[in-house]
Amino acid sequence: NCPGSDSSDWHLDLLRQRLFPASISKPQTAFTLGVLDHFLIDALECKTSAMSFYQKLKRFTNNAFPERVLDRYRELMRVSQLWRDLKHRKWFGFGHDIEQDPGDGGLALFCPACPQPGVNLPADWKVHLTAFRDTTMRQYVIDGNFTAQHMKMNKPELDVALSDGKGFMVAQVPLQAFLSFFAEN
Repeated sequence: NCPGSDSSDWHLDLLRQRLFPASISKPQTAFTLGVLDHFLIDALECKTSAMSFYQKLKRFTNNAFPERVLDRYRELMRVSQLWRDLKHRKWFGFGHDIEQDPGDGGLALFCPACPQPGVNLPADWKVHLTAFRDTTMRQYVIDGNFTAQHMKMNKPELDVALSDGKGFMVAQVPLQAFLSFFAEN
């Protein structure tokens, strides 16, 4: 509510100051973009859990009495998911054009290790590699370790998809239709 500012652009004012609001309607908490980037790197490189990172933030805020710091863990979790989604959209070229939709699989990385005709399989691969069907089958996985870890959610009914079907996972509506088809047959 600064004098002379347009109150409808408060979110842009916060972002210009490198602050990411924890709420869309009435923000009372904001995280610096540096903290959000630091959280992503800590999780990726150091395998730091979100709770451990949050405990570290509380220590930075008040090292003598971290228990006196207001609990903003839920806000950190919500904002970090939004931040990660925005970063993915930017990396794939969709961050600056709000009109362009990534489309199904538009936020997924190309995997050069996966067998793909015309890319890394010989032209006559069907003739020579039929006995090795498992090695020439395209596989879709969650992470680069070719496992599907961390897939089970505590409360799936509270899940909100930020990029439903845009990345590595199929969209929920076609998936549920596919599963119900096989459940009936």
